[in-house]
Amino acid sequence: MKYLKLVTLLGTISLLLHTCKSTHINRDTDLLKKKQDSLAFELCKIFGLDQGIRTSPGPSNKWDFMLPIDSINFYKILDFTKAHGFPRQEVLGTANYSRECVQMSPIAVLLHTPHMLVNNKEYLDVFIEETNKKNLKKETLAFILDKYYVIRKDEFGNRRQLYGSQFGKPCKKYRKASDSIRAVIGLAPLPDSLFVQCKSK
Repeated sequence: MKYLKLVTLLGTISLLLHTCKSTHINRDTDLLKKKQDSLAFELCKIFGLDQGIRTSPGPSNKWDFMLPIDSINFYKILDFTKAHGFPRQEVLGTANYSRECVQMSPIAVLLHTPHMLVNNKEYLDVFIEETNKKNLKKETLAFILDKYYVIRKDEFGNRRQLYGSQFGKPCKKYRKASDSIRAVIGLAPLPDSLFVQCKSK
């Protein structure tokens, strides 16, 4: 009889412990999901602002607002990255990260503000550190930074992209500059085949 009571008591304790553990796990899962949803929502708001000013008809002077909005969005992405790392699936959850506004938000904003990275080493270092942590591909960072150079032309009309990215191949005459700035973000020099002969007169 005592044995039966002991077995019953142990069974009850085991059930209570399992229930408490399950409740705790569910609570942790719910909290994680809420945090992921909140972070994803922030990124979507940033993306909406970034794209909205560009795609909506808006007032005739909407371009006057673009630079200030881009600047605000840049600092939001910078702060997000400092706090949570570069936006990625592990932080945001699979379902959230599959959304365009979540995945494209940081890339779109940084492509519109590459000067903030080129002209400020402190900001650039934040994203270089993310490449070192494998949260951001070095090639993606090179693509973002090349946007700064591709819209600039030299005295002969050559575009000055230096990193060698989707924007195009750099001029051979800029080889030293290309090697130097690629090294800063941890990329090897480009091979000869990825340089082009540009106009020089």
